[in-house]
Amino acid sequence: MTIIGVIGGVGPQAGLDFVQKIFSNTIAHRDQDHLNCLLISCSSIIPDRTGFLLEGTETSENPALGMFESARRLYLAGAHIAAVACNTAHADRIFAPFCSIVKESLPEMKIINMLETCAIHVKESLHAKRLGLLATKGTHESGVYHEYFKKEDGFLLIEPGATGQEKIHEAVYNKDFGIKAHSQKISPQAIELVNHEILALTDHGAETIILGCTELPLAAKDLISPVPLIDPGLITARRLIELVAPEKLLSEKCFT
Repeated sequence: MTIIGVIGGVGPQAGLDFVQKIFSNTIAHRDQDHLNCLLISCSSIIPDRTGFLLEGTETSENPALGMFESARRLYLAGAHIAAVACNTAHADRIFAPFCSIVKESLPEMKIINMLETCAIHVKESLHAKRLGLLATKGTHESGVYHEYFKKEDGFLLIEPGATGQEKIHEAVYNKDFGIKAHSQKISPQAIELVNHEILALTDHGAETIILGCTELPLAAKDLISPVPLIDPGLITARRLIELVAPEKLLSEKCFT
């Protein structure tokens, strides 16, 4: 059976959450019914993506190199299809060289683009055109989501202002209460910051909101949002199942 690879460590708990979404969306009645899945979490070899996008120079180490090394190890372990469990890593300055190296060195390995997969799902399954976007400052700065939801196609991406982006940054990165520091039990401060920005985007007309950072769904699990929340990680996990074993994909009505 095909082995699914997950490039995690970006961050570690988000990678675990991504794998959990694969298991939770697989039809299985016993252990042996589940899909074969490998998670690699080598955080030490992948620099922070937002830091690279905001502060990196031509001499800075591109996270793409560590991501490729993770992909190479997955490939050697038998995984020939994989996804990167990080939205910010899909910014062109990182994802383009990563895919180029994979194509050249591991031509048999298929990398699933999380943002592209999310965009296809939204366009095929949802009717919303006014999309809120919560993400890291690196993702906002790169404008990568604008490449998939273009104005000429009728989409309007509603993003927080500088203050709102800073609040989400704190919710994710703060060393005292941020999601990366407290992933096992998300702090009330982080949840409140995320909830505040969800409500703010809704007030600005967002019909649905993309949780464009893989840490954000960890904080939004118990929130009651006034609009639907889109989790690109969940959509991509389901896409991997569909590609590997479509008969095992749980009904969309049972999204977890």
